[in-house]
Amino acid sequence: MELNAPDPDQWLTAISTGLAEFNQAEAIVKLLVTRGIEGATQPTAWVQVSPLPASSKAQRENGLAVLLLDRGYDSGLANRAPWLLLGAKTLSYAVNMAALRHAHQNGADDVIFTSADGRVLEGPTSSVLIAHREGDTKRLITTQLDSGILPGTTQGALFAAAKEAGWELGYGPLVPEDLFDADAVWLISSIRLLAPVNTIDGKNIAQDAALTTELNALLATVN
Repeated sequence: MELNAPDPDQWLTAISTGLAEFNQAEAIVKLLVTRGIEGATQPTAWVQVSPLPASSKAQRENGLAVLLLDRGYDSGLANRAPWLLLGAKTLSYAVNMAALRHAHQNGADDVIFTSADGRVLEGPTSSVLIAHREGDTKRLITTQLDSGILPGTTQGALFAAAKEAGWELGYGPLVPEDLFDADAVWLISSIRLLAPVNTIDGKNIAQDAALTTELNALLATVN
């Protein structure tokens, strides 16, 4: 997007100031950058600190009911038309928020988007993880990064910790049937962290509390 963001030291100073003023055990920290006011030669950037919603804690502990929703484009569009910024984190959350409202109106907590050609993509504000366990071998899989999804920072951090702990890792491609065949499915994000999926489109899926506990412990080691 060719934005001149502040350097890391400036961000860290702003984050430390915000957290000190907020003074809570858990908080949501967002870093925002714009091109600035019209005609400006420098960007405008700021740090926003807010409380963690109670619903995020509850879903982390109790799990999620999820709907599959068609995102409306095929999995190759991001490569064919990079100017659409499908893998960029922007302030345009209208579609994502509309999808969550649709889920809530239909008795679900969250959404997993699929592509028009049947690939699993991501959640409106999260990455998708599945696991398979065969004896002592544990494999953690997420969706393909070249399918127009936003690379998940929390997913990436968990993958690094899981690799150190001996897990096998994989990157799709995934289709909806893979979600139903997995030993466990989670949505992971920087705010809610790791939340197990209990149902997809009203159908119960496999869960593994031990794997959830293990992955949460690994996530807690990430700085």
